[in-house]
Formats: sequence, structure tokens, C-alpha cells
Amino acid sequence: MKTKIYSKQINIPEISEFATSYPQFAGLAKGDGKFLCDIVMKPETFIQAMVLTEYGMPAVTSVAEVCYNEAKRKKGFQFTGRVKQFIGAMIASLMAANGYKKSGRKKSIIHRAYTRGEFYIKSLS
Repeated sequence: MKTKIYSKQINIPEISEFATSYPQFAGLAKGDGKFLCDIVMKPETFIQAMVLTEYGMPAVTSVAEVCYNEAKRKKGFQFTGRVKQFIGAMIASLMAANGYKKSGRKKSIIHRAYTRGEFYIKSLS
């Protein structure tokens, strides 16, 4: 059997870029929520989100469980609706940086802390 190696360029937004696009979450990204940035803003997350998107599922499903569990482990950190919005905004930033756009449709997520998440589509440009 011959082995082939494939590669794909994946763009990861820096925290400063994210903070410019989503100023309402800049403090969280640079402060108490930085650990969530470290989970979301990495190539593995984009690959999982891309595959889930191709299967018609919300991209945030890729990190819902790990973010929820890590947030629960952090002393004094509350996993609130605002934190879920922050995670969704990071996923939106990651998807946009890699040629995806919001579809405007929300889909159900099977997760105890989430109910719905944005569905993305590949940009044609």
C-alpha cells in the first residue's frame, strides 16, 4: 500500500484580530476566557468544525463538550449564556478566516449546555 500525504492551509485568527471583529468579547478573550481561546483557535478545531459543517451540523458542536468541561473545572468561572456566545463568536471568526460564512440558520445541538448553533456554508469566492 502506498501512503500519500495531504496538507491544507488553515488560518487561525489571533486574539487581537478576534477582539477587533468582536469587541464585546475582547475582555473575555484576553482575560478569564483566554483558556477557551486556546481550545477553539487551533487547526484541529477547524478541521472538526469543517467536517461537521459538511455533515449539516453546527460547527460549535466541535468544541461544545471540551469547552463546557474545561469551564466547569476552572474555579470561579461561570459557563453562562455570554460565554456560549463568546465561544460561538470564536467559531464564527475561525470559520470566516477559512472561507466559510454564516448561513443565517440555526440548527439543534445535542449537548446539555447548548440548544442551537449557527450553520455555516463555504463561500464561493
